[in-house]
Amino acid sequence: MENLRVDCLELGELPTNTYVLSNEKKECLIIDPSDGFDEITDFLSERSLKPSLICLTHGHDDHFGSVNALRQKYGILAGISKEEEDLLISVNYNLSRMFGHPRVLEADLFFLDGQKVPLLGTEMTVILTPGHTPGGCCFYFPAEKILFSGDSLFAGSVGRTDFPGGSGAALLRSLREKIMTLPDDVRVYSGHGPSTTIGQEKAYNPYVNGDF
Repeated sequence: MENLRVDCLELGELPTNTYVLSNEKKECLIIDPSDGFDEITDFLSERSLKPSLICLTHGHDDHFGSVNALRQKYGILAGISKEEEDLLISVNYNLSRMFGHPRVLEADLFFLDGQKVPLLGTEMTVILTPGHTPGGCCFYFPAEKILFSGDSLFAGSVGRTDFPGGSGAALLRSLREKIMTLPDDVRVYSGHGPSTTIGQEKAYNPYVNGDF
C-alpha cells in the first residue's frame, strides 16, 4: 500500500473540489482542476510536487477550467471516460454556455470502465458511473481505500440528473450496482462538499435506497 496524501482545493465559481493526490516521492495526480490555475500551481510549487496526469470525473465546465493551462505548463495529459467525449466538446452539454463563458475541451486519453491504471506507485481503477452525465466515472484506489466520486455521489446526496445526458435511473444503477458495492471504510472524495465514507452513505444517504 502506497502512502498517499489527498489535498483539496475549493476553486471556481460554484465552488468545485480540485484534488491533488500525491505520494512520498512528490509525484502527484490532479483530479478535476477547476478555474484557479494560479492557486493550483502555487500549491504544487509550495510543496515541490510534480504532476504526472490530470483525471476528469466528467466533462462539466466547473471541473475542467484549468486543464489547458496545466497541460501547457507541465506537459502532462488529461484523461476522461470515452463516453464523455461528445459532452466535452459541446458548449451546451458541458454547461459552459450556461455559466457564461462558452468553451470546449479535447481530452488526450480516454479511460475504459474497469481499466486499471498504474499511478503514483499504486493502481487506480476506473469505475464508469453514468447518471449525472452519460460517461461520468469514479477513480478508485483499492489498496488505499480512496474513491474520487466526482458528482456521482456527495455526502448525503447525489449529482443532479436534469442536465443534458443525465438520467436518474442510470445514476441509481451506478450507485447500487457499483459504488455501494465497495467496502464500507472506503473514504469518498466528492466533486463538491465534504468527504464521506461508503458506510456512511449506505446508512444515511436517502438516494441509495430510495428513488429520485
